[in-house]
Amino acid sequence: MANKNRGEVSLKVGTNTYTLRYSTNALCKLEDGFDKTVQEIAKLLEDSDNVRQSHVRLFFHAAFADNHPELTVEDAGLIMSDAGMEAAMGAASEAFRLAFAPAEKGAGGPAAGKRKAA
Repeated sequence: MANKNRGEVSLKVGTNTYTLRYSTNALCKLEDGFDKTVQEIAKLLEDSDNVRQSHVRLFFHAAFADNHPELTVEDAGLIMSDAGMEAAMGAASEAFRLAFAPAEKGAGGPAAGKRKAA
């Protein structure tokens, strides 16, 4: 089940439910794939005259990095096709928006308990 406080969004496709999230690691994967900053990627995706389907698929695929690392870019494309472009990009866009929302107090990730006090 997706946890919006952690920036997660669920996408149900047939009998499968996927959890999308743009964590720091997922955003780094996205930047590496595009060889652009996150801000440049956001502008590119908003430019409907110049965005390519391969860009959209790469953006969507990065959202699976944490919860579904076994999925390939091609798998992401199939999921997009099965979900429908509007539903797939709606979920990815919401997860991307949540990645930049202010963190709630006490909402630590897996590394939260591993940090040493200063």
